[in-house]
Amino acid sequence: MDITTIINDLLREFGSIDIAESEFYRRMDDDPQLKMEFKEWCDENSYRERTAFLEYCHESLSRHDEIFDSLSDYDE
Repeated sequence: MDITTIINDLLREFGSIDIAESEFYRRMDDDPQLKMEFKEWCDENSYRERTAFLEYCHESLSRHDEIFDSLSDYDE
C-alpha cells in the first residue's frame, strides 16, 4: 500500500484537500493496516502524523508550481 498514491488518488477524486483529508482519515480509522503504514510513511518522510497529509499536499503543489515555472522560463 503506497500512501503517496492513496493521497494523490484521493486528491484527484475529490478535487479538494479538505475533503480528501477527511476521507483519508476516515479510511484510516476503518483500516488498522493503513494506519500503521501511514505512521511508517510519516517517519520515513519526517512528517508529523497530525499534519502529514496537509504538509504533503502543500509540498506537492509547490513542486508542481516549480515545474510549470521552469517550463515558463524555458519559453522565454
